[in-house]
Amino acid sequence: GYTERKKFVYLCTNAILLERRLQDFEPNPYLTFSVHVDGYEQDHDDSVCRDGIWDVAIRAIEAAKARGFRVTTNSTFFLGAKPDRIRMMFDKLMDIGVDGLMISPGYPYEKAPDQEHFLARNQTKELFRDILNDPPKHWKFNHSELFLDFLKGEIEYDCTPWGNPTYTVFGWQRPCYLMDEGYAESWQELIEETEWENYGVASGNPKCVDCMVHSGYEASAVIDATTNLKAGLRSFVGSIR
Repeated sequence: GYTERKKFVYLCTNAILLERRLQDFEPNPYLTFSVHVDGYEQDHDDSVCRDGIWDVAIRAIEAAKARGFRVTTNSTFFLGAKPDRIRMMFDKLMDIGVDGLMISPGYPYEKAPDQEHFLARNQTKELFRDILNDPPKHWKFNHSELFLDFLKGEIEYDCTPWGNPTYTVFGWQRPCYLMDEGYAESWQELIEETEWENYGVASGNPKCVDCMVHSGYEASAVIDATTNLKAGLRSFVGSIR
């Protein structure tokens, strides 16, 4: 399997079935359960349109940690999110032993039935400045410090759309997992034949204007950290905060 080959596997789950299926897995440093938690208590239940799911997710996380599994969370925030309640959520998740927090603004999907709660770029920066203002030392993020700076509007990046490639039963999805504009049969075809200059905020593509999602911008932060001494030091210092 993948873990035997020392490949890192993040198994995304809403945690509804996680607790009862833990017996099907063995703890492994290369396996991480990534639980979707999109708000604190009732806020999460409202986001998934089902009461009681926050409690289910918390119990599942606690059960997984008790058995020795690595657990991270993945949270997506939209217009109307309350920074103080998100900070309370972070505290709770840290208290029950979550190994890392992944956070991102929601991507404005064209086909989504609710178009009113997507964040514009300036709204994303304002929200994350409030969320991440003077963060407690016990908060552990599954991100580089540079990406968090980007979310707060303290640094600007353009997207690296090939930085988080998506492979499905149909092939390699173009250009990224957020936008479905066809598939390539091979990795070489994806990289060499996709017109990458048509994507990212600098391209003017309306589908990219308000996107600040980690799938494209965490890769940009990593490139910056590995090619720029000042950025690299910022990332290193943040990792040992």
